Amino acid sequence: MVEYTRTMLAHHFVRALVYTSVLIGVLSFGVWLFFGTDAAFAVWVGAAIIGLPQAWLATSMFSRFGAQAPTVLGIAKFSLSALLFGLWFAKAPDPQPGAIFAGAIAVLVSSPVFYYLAAKDRVV
Repeated sequence: MVEYTRTMLAHHFVRALVYTSVLIGVLSFGVWLFFGTDAAFAVWVGAAIIGLPQAWLATSMFSRFGAQAPTVLGIAKFSLSALLFGLWFAKAPDPQPGAIFAGAIAVLVSSPVFYYLAAKDRVV
């Protein structure tokens, strides 16, 4: 069995991130066609609210602290996402809840699938 290194993590993570970004781009284009620019922007914001803490967690798991406390990092990830959702809904003049949750759900569902396929060295 081959050891999973930081380099392998970075390679698989970047591939999954690219595929997820393309999916979000296609989704936001469709939302833009039907609902306008504000809704398309909200798709990207929803994707970032979920994706950025998820990326932080993935990179932190290989740090010295991450190996000792994965549960704390997971709680921090979900807390950061909840805080960012709260800030968006409190400060945005037109929060577009459907579009923001569409972007968030797309990242939640697709990024683990794309990461799994990248780690298995399959073509997506």
